[in-house]
Amino acid sequence: MEIKEVEQQETLKNADIAREQQNNQPSRFDSSPTPKTCPVVRGYPLVGVLPEVLLNPLRLFQRAVKDHPGEIVALKLGPIQAHLVTHPDHVQYVLNDNWQNFGKGEVLWEAMRQVAGNSLVTSQGESWFRSRRLMQPMFTANQANALTELSVKIIASELARFEKAADGGAIDMENEMALLTQSVTLGVIFSSSIDRSRAETLVEALKVLMQGLSRRLFLCFLPKQFPIPGERAFRNAIQTTDDTILTIIRTRRQSGLNHGDLLERLLQARDEQSKTGMNDQQLRNESVVLFLAGYETTSTTLTWIWYLLDKHPEVERKLRAEIDAVIGKRHPTSADVVKLQYTKMVIQEAMRFYPPGWFLTRVVQADDVIDGYALKAGTTVLLCQYLTHRLPEFWERPEVFDPERFAPEHSRQRHPYSYFPFGGGPRYCIGKHLALLQTQLTVAMIMQKYRLRCVPGHPVEALPGITLRPRYGLRMIVEPV
Repeated sequence: MEIKEVEQQETLKNADIAREQQNNQPSRFDSSPTPKTCPVVRGYPLVGVLPEVLLNPLRLFQRAVKDHPGEIVALKLGPIQAHLVTHPDHVQYVLNDNWQNFGKGEVLWEAMRQVAGNSLVTSQGESWFRSRRLMQPMFTANQANALTELSVKIIASELARFEKAADGGAIDMENEMALLTQSVTLGVIFSSSIDRSRAETLVEALKVLMQGLSRRLFLCFLPKQFPIPGERAFRNAIQTTDDTILTIIRTRRQSGLNHGDLLERLLQARDEQSKTGMNDQQLRNESVVLFLAGYETTSTTLTWIWYLLDKHPEVERKLRAEIDAVIGKRHPTSADVVKLQYTKMVIQEAMRFYPPGWFLTRVVQADDVIDGYALKAGTTVLLCQYLTHRLPEFWERPEVFDPERFAPEHSRQRHPYSYFPFGGGPRYCIGKHLALLQTQLTVAMIMQKYRLRCVPGHPVEALPGITLRPRYGLRMIVEPV
């Protein structure tokens, strides 16, 4: 379980105090009697393990953890020294206990700043505190549930298209879930302010940006003069995104109408201290982040859920029974969402098994010590949810898909950072509640009508990019219930 929402809000209320504290906080592990040396995975001369990171970073990380369980492992990535952190105690220190000393860094987030500017996900320091104070109230569980009716309307519309695509043969569920969540996410952000033609243009541009971000993330360790493929397409996509979203924002400001969507909330938001709102560029930046973060992770989670349900028919039967009992054949409402507890447990377990955002990066701001391991300022820290979520010391039978492990009686004693699909600490993902809501609604509404079966013999393998997707897509046969 993550830190309770009320604790997160309290952290933000005390933000001014936290800002004034020394970045290099005393380590909670300072009682370690002797300093520890990080084992090093060196790889090849000069380039280190960089070729393995470019080919399959997850495989490299798995080997490092297997060879050095419970330790912070140093990885030589060309000119950069990175450290792989997987133990929940160490993760908690980085994301929560001394989070201010572990920033986003410049090199790793340079490409994202090209796309999203100085937004909540990319900013640091004063700018981040202001953005978080401004946006936090819009993304509570209650605020997410208020978008249920709008979400259900869009999902129902998309399922009509899905039904046509599924008629008469196998379909690629990864592609179908991407199309569905693109429409749902854009609809929840912009509602009627974006027509189908403009939405298609924007989605194509944002897909180019996602591909470019993935490429640039894993090439960021190379020299700046290294040519990155697709640079012109990347810049054109940024321009298209700017033109489309800024036009929507300016038109909305002039109309004065309340559309009841996320853009409306962003337009109305005021910082509690300065009493100021967002300018057009800030609105554009936050809208891009909401789409990229919301659509990609949600569609990936949904894809893996259908695969896991097909492989575990006993889970599917129990899930279907809950959906039948709670909502039957009608559309779900916000009152139903809280009753779909097993549905939520299935989603949580799917995000443990295949976390869509499978790793996080941070950069050490000032020399620090974690459990006796000394980390120099400027060191890149890699946190890997995929590996932490499967540590046998914290998870019974970690390679087994078992939603019951997220029942309240089984979750209370779990280490709070043995599971962190939405990050943790003050910078935890602000869209957590909305993502869970939309995933619950989509699972319930699809299962009301369909049963999905994997095409026999189709290979399924996790591909580690920005998100953890099926390498060859997910071919499935859709059967009516």
